[in-house]
Amino acid sequence: MVSHYLKSCNAQGPASAPIFVPLSSSDHHVELNMRTQSKHARYALTALANEMSNKHKITEIAATKNFKVIVLYDVDKVSENNQRLIKWIIDSSSDACKIIMTCQDGPNLLDSITSRCKLISISVPNTREVVEVLTHISKRESFDLPASLAYTIATRSAHNMREAILALEACRANSYPFVDGQAIPLGWDGVLEELAAEILEDPSPKRLFLVRGKLQKLLVESVPPKLVLQKLVELFLKGIHANIKRDVYYWHAYYDKRLPAGASALLKLEEFIAKFMSIHRKSLAADS
Repeated sequence: MVSHYLKSCNAQGPASAPIFVPLSSSDHHVELNMRTQSKHARYALTALANEMSNKHKITEIAATKNFKVIVLYDVDKVSENNQRLIKWIIDSSSDACKIIMTCQDGPNLLDSITSRCKLISISVPNTREVVEVLTHISKRESFDLPASLAYTIATRSAHNMREAILALEACRANSYPFVDGQAIPLGWDGVLEELAAEILEDPSPKRLFLVRGKLQKLLVESVPPKLVLQKLVELFLKGIHANIKRDVYYWHAYYDKRLPAGASALLKLEEFIAKFMSIHRKSLAADS
């Protein structure tokens, strides 16, 4: 079972204020998104490697094997310094933990990393395969998906399976039954991931002002407001302490009932984010 929590780590040393980085984990692995957590990922990664190395020393004494896997997403999107840190961890902690890295652009990885890894290349699905998956989803979810729309989504998503599935989700939430000339929002999930990471890292009035433009762009591109709200809440819940999750659930339900359709939902979404920022800011202040 995968759970989500905040990892506490120090940026400079024991005397510095703690930094909290959202992680996902199970008994056998830990997940860290290197792109959305680019500012603090190096501290969390160092803390994880040290923690696993210390546990490994204990299990060595007990003559047992207890490996844990670190899964790093979007490694090709991070700086060379962070990639060098990954290379150092591979060299120094390979006996204590194993690392799985995902990326889209292999050439963006340092040679010092690729030379230490077993590379597995996954080919992009063709149009027919993407259409088959979208059709299968529509049958499982009991809604009608025209073949022409499935084909359009497959081609416009550049055969990115995840992108195509998310586009289908947004299309259905925006307008169903589907219509001719159906708007197909693409890339909205990545925008919300970055948006949520920025808000969690900096819940300030200045950040709220900067958020407005991104929200407005999503709404203009026909991403349903309720879907924006739902996805933001899912992302926020992964990056906060358990003691404020009940408040987030409450305000999600409150604004979900009051959210108008279309671009007019911008003000209500801003209100929700401002409310969340206030709750999150107080929680961070209590930790410092």
